[in-house]
Amino acid sequence: MVNYPLSPETLDSLQKFQTRLNSLPSELAIESTPDKKAQTVVISHIEMTLDELFFGQWKTENFKWSAIANEVQGSLELVAIHPVTGFEIRRTGAASIVIMVDRVPDGITGTDRNQWALNPSNKKANALDMAFPKLKSECLKNAAQSLGKIFGRDLNRKNVDQYQPYKLQVGELPQNVINKLEVGIMNKDPQAIEAVSALDTVMSPAQKNQLLTLIQRTNEQ
Repeated sequence: MVNYPLSPETLDSLQKFQTRLNSLPSELAIESTPDKKAQTVVISHIEMTLDELFFGQWKTENFKWSAIANEVQGSLELVAIHPVTGFEIRRTGAASIVIMVDRVPDGITGTDRNQWALNPSNKKANALDMAFPKLKSECLKNAAQSLGKIFGRDLNRKNVDQYQPYKLQVGELPQNVINKLEVGIMNKDPQAIEAVSALDTVMSPAQKNQLLTLIQRTNEQ
């Protein structure tokens, strides 16, 4: 079912929220990864920012995992309620964690060192106590990154894009809204026709004439 036009005020609120999502994370939220080769937003800041932006209306679902050799891979769904529209947002996050093993004994070299790491009997006694919570955290971070830059989306990318809000003009509806109305009118959807009347004061004369003409032609068919 087509969701018919949001008011310019709501669209403006959506853009402001999206702009906030695509602001840069606080410098205090960023740390280097253990190998010092990249940067990441720490999980405490991810969770607190989710609390702040979504007013605590978020959760995780469907946490799944499997072990492959000396790694544990997992995925989960981040579910949040959009504070402007009230619609549910879902993002999937995925990650993998290496299971820590005991130090390779002296004298073991070459491919034998790899075999040592792949042998489950060589894992540290409490390896999964630390690895499993970290796996879930990394999955959550990966899911949150897809929401916007504030969660660290572009931290380690060289070629990045910038969010450019559509410039709403007084007395003119965005073209994508006009397009949805046209589709509804051609399908003789009464909700679309009612929306044209309801939005009479926030569309340009040209837009209004275009839609009224389309309604007339559709009625004549």
